Amino acid sequence: MRDLDARAAAQQGRVDPDVELTYLRAGADPNWERPHRNGVDVTDRPEMWTPYQRARREAYEERVRQYRAEGLI
Repeated sequence: MRDLDARAAAQQGRVDPDVELTYLRAGADPNWERPHRNGVDVTDRPEMWTPYQRARREAYEERVRQYRAEGLI
């Protein structure tokens, strides 16, 4: 049986940079930006990510690169 993402039609939401930077400055990823499957964190197992999780994670990683380039973290 295929594991379906309950949010397959979901859209990426607005990002609160202040909250995101707070997590990053503390040395952590915001929990909502870490892909989970059946309640298990699969951030280190990209082959288990859904297309939605992949798109969201890639957008997050791009924002982190921008924050670093701008000297914010």
